[in-house]
Amino acid sequence: MARRKTRAAGPSDESLRIARTIVYYEACLDREVPHAVARELWAHDMNLPFAAGAHVSVDAARLLEERARREASS
Repeated sequence: MARRKTRAAGPSDESLRIARTIVYYEACLDREVPHAVARELWAHDMNLPFAAGAHVSVDAARLLEERARREASS
């Protein structure tokens, strides 16, 4: 018998990928984001959680990921 995924299990991988893409666009369009940061975020694989890098701080990556997870859950 096939099981259905329950809402309590959390957002699907696809909804997280879409939410990360939306959060990326909102972050780059709504704020004065330096080109290097936007470029690094764009190069990020949206199937994976946002991560710190050469131009993206740990705090920025954490905030973006939290925002994406909130978006995917709603």
